[in-house]
Amino acid sequence: MKKRIIGLDILRDIGVVFIFFYHFFVEYTISGNGPDPSINGYTYFFNILARPASLFLFIISGYALMYNHEDEISLVKYYKRRFKGLFIPFYVAYTIMFLICFLVNGEVVGHSLPISRFILTLIGMDGVTQLVVFNFYLIGEWFMSCIVICYLLFPLLAKLLKKFKYITLAAMMAWYVYLLYIHNPFAFTQLMNPLFVMVYFYIGMFLHEVFGEKAVPKAFKNTCAVLSVLIFVYFILIGFVPSMAFLKLGQEQSEIIYFVISMTMLIALRDVEISPEKNSYKFITYLSGISWFIILTHHRIMILFYSKMNIQNFAHREIFALMLVCMACTWIASIIVRDLSSKLKKLL
Repeated sequence: MKKRIIGLDILRDIGVVFIFFYHFFVEYTISGNGPDPSINGYTYFFNILARPASLFLFIISGYALMYNHEDEISLVKYYKRRFKGLFIPFYVAYTIMFLICFLVNGEVVGHSLPISRFILTLIGMDGVTQLVVFNFYLIGEWFMSCIVICYLLFPLLAKLLKKFKYITLAAMMAWYVYLLYIHNPFAFTQLMNPLFVMVYFYIGMFLHEVFGEKAVPKAFKNTCAVLSVLIFVYFILIGFVPSMAFLKLGQEQSEIIYFVISMTMLIALRDVEISPEKNSYKFITYLSGISWFIILTHHRIMILFYSKMNIQNFAHREIFALMLVCMACTWIASIIVRDLSSKLKKLL
């Protein structure tokens, strides 16, 4: 049995936590029409790592597939594993949320849409395509659509990695620059474009191929840790210190900074060692184990609460209480989805 890389679990946990709280506070404004402008500060703070969090979740995915030698098994076995791990929880979570939304709203999701568009949900592509056309999107975010594309292309990317890893990397980076600076041929932001995000996924694969299981030199690891902190502080300063606002960069430059902090955090944390007997290890691995179910369920739960509650007179205490309720409901929903998915996998 391969050794668990606890550093990747820590990264995954950081990502899920920042994404969860970012969505909670951003929905205060979007779904709840909350009037308190000070909430924007919380939204900004958690967004500092929400974007890089989504990036290193893709990097981790590519790295983990190579670490587990998924490129060495048959295509049938590989796609069966990906379907079980990705789509079964998605279908279970979607069904539960579909029924809950019906009970709460009194109508089914997409009740006025052509049923043919439900195919986008069945193949996991509704999260991205809903930015272009109304469909039956409910859960999974744009992340689901992007990871589906990455998993589909993994066997091809793995072959290119084995034979032409540096040429492929160069081509990927050229494509990255083209989409970021020259032209995005899609009707939605390149930041949610699966063929843009695929670069991060490939880089995760590339890192494993180049460094394998060799330990990261301590000096390099410490440098990356310091750089991660400095970038985080930079975003704090430009967001909360008005006199530092002139240092704020454009979207393209910020995306590169997010990419850098994703890489530095990965390098700094990959070789972390924690005894399996410690409670911290158990907590980290537990949260990592239900992270996918949290991603699937949390956002819709928040939207339901905000859209049905009058929060106009909520003080920070009430918002904090609502946050605790959302955390509890998300945890319960994640456990239910995990257990039902596990039983369904066994049946299959």
